[in-house]
Amino acid sequence: MAVKNKEPYQQAYYPPVPTGFTRYMRRSIPWQFIRFWIINLKILKLLIKSHN
Repeated sequence: MAVKNKEPYQQAYYPPVPTGFTRYMRRSIPWQFIRFWIINLKILKLLIKSHN
């Protein structure tokens, strides 16, 4: 199977554009606050396991 060479500046070269919902979730302050605490809890859980 031959690999197709993508030329720069063609439509297939650019990444997909995020949807409106994705952009909203990236800018949503309440959602970012929730994600911040979820990530912190995961890190805390990892640290607690490593100290046994």
